[in-house]
Amino acid sequence: MPELTLPGIRSDSLLGYLKGLGLLAIVGRQDDPQAAGAWSPAGFALHSRHDLASLETFLLEGWAPLPVVSPWNGGSGFYSSRKTDAFAVIETSDDPRLAPMRRAIAAAREMIRAQGLTARPDTKTEKPAFIRALRAVLPDDALEWLDAAIVEIDGRLHLPPLLGQGGNDGNYDIADNYARCVKDLFGRPGGVNRAALLRAALIGTGTALHRMKLAHFRRDTSPVSSLRGEADALGNPWDLVMAVNGAVLFAPAAARHLSRGQPNGDGTMVAPFAVNPTAAGYGSVAADEDCLAELWMPTWSRPARLPEVRAVLREGRMQVRRRDAATGADAARAARELGVARGITSFRRYAILKRAGKNYVSVPAGRIEVSPSPAATALATLDPWLGQVVRFALSKNRSHAVPQSVRAAIRALEQAAFRLASDGAPASAERMVCAIGNAELACSLSSVKDVRPLRSASALPWCELLDTALAETRLAIAFASLRDADRKPLRPAEEKQAGSKDQSSTPLTMREALVGPIHEYAPMGRWASSRQAPILSQLAAIHERRMLGGSGGSGGFASGLPARLDDLERLATGELNVRRLAALLRGLVVLDWSAVKWRSDPGPVVIRDPLLAHLLLAFHDPRADDEARIVPRADWIARLRGGRVRDVVDAVHLRLRLGGFAPIATPADLAESAVTADGERLAAALLLRPAIRTLHAVIGAITTYDEREVPVAP
Repeated sequence: MPELTLPGIRSDSLLGYLKGLGLLAIVGRQDDPQAAGAWSPAGFALHSRHDLASLETFLLEGWAPLPVVSPWNGGSGFYSSRKTDAFAVIETSDDPRLAPMRRAIAAAREMIRAQGLTARPDTKTEKPAFIRALRAVLPDDALEWLDAAIVEIDGRLHLPPLLGQGGNDGNYDIADNYARCVKDLFGRPGGVNRAALLRAALIGTGTALHRMKLAHFRRDTSPVSSLRGEADALGNPWDLVMAVNGAVLFAPAAARHLSRGQPNGDGTMVAPFAVNPTAAGYGSVAADEDCLAELWMPTWSRPARLPEVRAVLREGRMQVRRRDAATGADAARAARELGVARGITSFRRYAILKRAGKNYVSVPAGRIEVSPSPAATALATLDPWLGQVVRFALSKNRSHAVPQSVRAAIRALEQAAFRLASDGAPASAERMVCAIGNAELACSLSSVKDVRPLRSASALPWCELLDTALAETRLAIAFASLRDADRKPLRPAEEKQAGSKDQSSTPLTMREALVGPIHEYAPMGRWASSRQAPILSQLAAIHERRMLGGSGGSGGFASGLPARLDDLERLATGELNVRRLAALLRGLVVLDWSAVKWRSDPGPVVIRDPLLAHLLLAFHDPRADDEARIVPRADWIARLRGGRVRDVVDAVHLRLRLGGFAPIATPADLAESAVTADGERLAAALLLRPAIRTLHAVIGAITTYDEREVPVAP
């Protein structure tokens, strides 16, 4: 079947996308049932018996317009306030191609008379009954428009956002303007140049446009968008009639069942491929902007016939795991997870924003390719928590308002999820991890009760996404993985009852220490330091608390991923970005590390700082002999935090000699380093444990220090 590529029909705008569907619907219904369509970079590709000339002939001479009427709207042309001459021209015409329009208009007028209406039916008291009565009398082909514009579920009317508010956009009624376009295209000779306008609509050739508006489908030349200020809106009537024929393919037959019991705006919207907005992913996004919805329109590269396209569009299924996508971030994930119908290669995203007074405008907001990605796997670990907190932030009818700090943190979380689902980049993964930590912390500080903290989200996919070439990332992973695996975290009430000297009052995981309890959002226990303190102060305080609380040994945790020697040196000497470390750590600690066996590159087995090497051996003696192993004193970390580094170094030196490590550097050799060392940084670094083989290498290195970097034997 010949392929006809039409460069005037592209999916980079909502109008262009609907035009492509509309052209396929017109040709497939009325002329060539085997016609198929596909999207290509050069434009919409129509596979049918037509070449360009025969297609134009059919549209100019054979096409019969789809009947479109909206007598439930005040501006529909049926009421005295907004009467249109288009209906009069159509009703008095003898053109057989306008017969479907004449029948639909007549049925609507008869129903208006039967209901005794002189103005549009009242939205609350009259409109539902009027719509039900109208559905019984309209011709079948006219019901397509009604089904696309209004959906009734359990006696309530819902308005799919693709067609504005029930087929009107502010003061602009789509059906009325559709009738005006039909009048112009079927009018008497001497009117608009139908052939030239059609050629422009199909292949994009320049021609004088018609004075008309295109609603939210495109506002590029509307008065409110024109660079020239107030100006007449210009458009092509063929564009609107084709777009309307495409829009009715989205009549949400399946969405009625899928959304039963889910009010519009809470969960799945009552429309195919429509979701609640996520303010991210396009350059003109603004916080708290009035966005009606997001439309995620599927595109495909393999030719598909009209029945196939209609089935996909009316089902409108975009799923994240086992639930329907509810937000833009969910839709981006669904595309990546292939939770959509087969044959779809990408989704075009359009945001319906209020930017034209009381009217809306569709803003192209990018394209997402349909392909699996590691980012989708990582985001899946956050379900169902991610959906719950987003719905919580969006809710408006609760007994108490959502704190602004919590709302802002969750909004940033949703934006980060969208970006990660879109590009899967390490930088986006880092932003998402930081957003997770900020959202959890904000909820904990506000003691949020409507949602529960994130639990059982495996950390492994996030380790594989993050840029582990950065020391801050590797250290954050090592810190976050620390835990006492042999004891269960206490609930807040149990922690309050624990005695101050009870071992259970020490933090069992880094999550408890830095963010809060795992069972509910609540203030942290007595063992935790101030959440407003710098991250190194918090880590040093955790180490001190565990030493004094009787955790045993070095005061470290029972298990965790090892740290690299060079990373520990950077941490101890201040050669890294502490802000990045803090932000990453706050997010990573809320993940589940219990089954993570991930290992990073062990890095160079090199030690430059003799003071740190001595402390590492004293705190993490790698020898297997329990009787010979060095046990640090409980007050060493407290002394380091208090700036008494020299005292600790002297004690460590003596303990190492008594422990059989000789010969080693003398206290005098370490004195200069002790003067300049930051005790708090050292206390934080010593909370981590290097790999055992690295520690054995340190034993062989501490005998030959000088001012140069000293490599150690593996």
